[in-house]
Amino acid sequence: MTVLSASSNPVARGSSVTLKARVIPTPSGGTVSFFRNGQPIFGCQGVAVDASTGQATCTTSFPLAGRSGLQAYYKGANGFHSSSSNVFVMAVNLPASGIWLVTSNGMVVGSGAARSMGNVATSPSSGPVVGIASTPSGQGYWVATSRGEVKGFGDAQFYGDLPSQGLSTKDIVAIAPTANGDGYYLVGADGGFFTFGDAKFHGSVPGIGKHVHDVVGMVATPSGGGYRLAGSDGGVFSFGESHFFGSLPGLGKHVTDVRAILPSSTGGGYVLVGADGGAFIFGTGVHFYGSLPGRNVSVNNVVGIALTPDDGGYYMAGSDGELYGFGDAHAGTHQVVSSNLPVAAIAGT
Repeated sequence: MTVLSASSNPVARGSSVTLKARVIPTPSGGTVSFFRNGQPIFGCQGVAVDASTGQATCTTSFPLAGRSGLQAYYKGANGFHSSSSNVFVMAVNLPASGIWLVTSNGMVVGSGAARSMGNVATSPSSGPVVGIASTPSGQGYWVATSRGEVKGFGDAQFYGDLPSQGLSTKDIVAIAPTANGDGYYLVGADGGFFTFGDAKFHGSVPGIGKHVHDVVGMVATPSGGGYRLAGSDGGVFSFGESHFFGSLPGLGKHVTDVRAILPSSTGGGYVLVGADGGAFIFGTGVHFYGSLPGRNVSVNNVVGIALTPDDGGYYMAGSDGELYGFGDAHAGTHQVVSSNLPVAAIAGT
């Protein structure tokens, strides 16, 4: 028989956990494959069984919160029969809510459960900071500059950047991690992509013959099989297996000041935010919790939006360091950053 256990349970979303399958009696060979809710766990297929202990282990992480049924399947060898474990229920918890703001010259300020783990020194060769992205666990972040330099802090691993690959550009606008945090994308204003780590290329705006210069952000699907781009006009481009849930031009709305796109944690929808703090919801998984125009707050400097871990609210950040909370983002309105302005981007745990 096969018995499945884990190094910890529950675990935080995005945190590493080691799965251990023990085959009884101890076989002289064979492999074990691990599955989550009936689907293969990437990197955990065909793991060799240790002939001295009867064990096979694999370290992985889970990008989505909730309960998952895990199983291990032993493929018999040398006269030992195949067997499968009982379902092991893994609880994956959301991280505590918090946000980071990063200024264009690289200062990172944390609020709530997010703490600053380091700043980035910018220069004319690096260009200004344009983006910040949280790891799935909320225990680290990446910072990206307009020339494609990337720095990682906390549990954010460095998987490369444009200078390290000998590439030169100056129009990077955003960084977006893969769902498991083992890679990231850099996207340019023209909708071109650069992939690092386990990030996969699924097409680009120039690749489909479109010529734009107003892309403001991107989001990857939880599976890593696709991604979406958003332009300042609220147009959305979908690639790979990502689904198109709508756009502002599709609704007959004509704007030029959309600043960011953000997905729900399930990948079933997304939010666009404008410089005036208007929020536009598409798909499911994200609800409308309010906007700055709806509060009669008149601004034109919102730089981005960050969802709370449970998708029950969102934060907006102004370039002047003001933070606005909606839904269960209990920030009210207050200034988080008062020096090294302007704020360039926001990310949530």
